[in-house]
Amino acid sequence: MNGIMKLDHFAYASSSLDKAIADFEDWTGVRPTPGGSHPGKGTRNALVSLGPGLYLALDAPDPAQRLAGNNGARMAELDGYFLFLFAVATDDIERAQRVLAGHGVATKLVSGERRTGDGRLIAWDFLEGTDEGFGIALPHVMRWKTDHHPSVDSPAGCRLASFTVQHPDPVRVRALYAQLGLEGVEVRQGTGIALSMSVNGSHGDVTLPSRS
Repeated sequence: MNGIMKLDHFAYASSSLDKAIADFEDWTGVRPTPGGSHPGKGTRNALVSLGPGLYLALDAPDPAQRLAGNNGARMAELDGYFLFLFAVATDDIERAQRVLAGHGVATKLVSGERRTGDGRLIAWDFLEGTDEGFGIALPHVMRWKTDHHPSVDSPAGCRLASFTVQHPDPVRVRALYAQLGLEGVEVRQGTGIALSMSVNGSHGDVTLPSRS
């Protein structure tokens, strides 16, 4: 990517993966397929491609893991759906870390991985830290360590129609995105912090429901 930062994926949480898969298929006509589990996080997911290099992950508790004090336990308490994360990928994650520090966000570089249903390991690095008032408007900055991108073999048929970030201080958020080199993300003024996305499938455009 030569220092470019781009949208990579979105994470959409619920308490039941089976229900999320069925609902998404009803909304779009495209059925997500299981992506795998996140060891130690208590979650599993299903994926759908939104085009080359971009996908949506439906995250939910993994009944095969212990659900206590982890992401899976928190998702088990959800009543409805929650678009809680957007990830951006770069090959210069150290530069992104410096930019975030300049905006008051201290991070550390950590590693993540997921085991697919066929046993393949997918791995990445990402920046972890406090959000310093950005909340979920703070992008999840990552760098892939493995070559296989999940969008390649996830079910096709959907495209990203729109993505909007809402924040009480949109000027601050826009300034961060500009310094990161993140383009094409609409930031709006709002009383709270929220993410909103619409996808285009065989049933036309649909805005994914998400709690505020």
